[in-house]
Amino acid sequence: MNRHAVAFAAVAIASAPLLGCAGTAEPPKSTGPQTTTIRISYDDLLNQKHVRRSVALSVGDYLQVSLGSNASTGFQWAEQMTISDPKVLAQTGHEVIAPKDGPPGAAGSEVWVLQTMALGTTTVSTTYGRPWAGGEKDPWTFTADVTAK
Repeated sequence: MNRHAVAFAAVAIASAPLLGCAGTAEPPKSTGPQTTTIRISYDDLLNQKHVRRSVALSVGDYLQVSLGSNASTGFQWAEQMTISDPKVLAQTGHEVIAPKDGPPGAAGSEVWVLQTMALGTTTVSTTYGRPWAGGEKDPWTFTADVTAK
């Protein structure tokens, strides 16, 4: 091979990664906070009174927890979740969602939104009961172990 051929081959090899091929690019990585949802239906809660989940999130991500509920029974979830380390996770919202269809007394859901604030681990929990004096306290529980990485 002559010097010109060697020089051309060297340039071609060095520039090959820059040329790329159509259709082979990796999809862009999503930017910004992501949302992970934990959804437990009312029927699932009737079969399992104490629900526990684990989830790993990046700092800044959101955790949405949707739990079945039925206000017509007098039971309700505690509006404010208990968070073992509020430096790691903060509650940013809570909403009661009525059933879309169904007869009177049909189950709806309650939804909490939480955001990871710092690296670490924490536990978040809430209870479902009748909050008035003499009402059943905490017969149902929901707990999530959260790791913010």
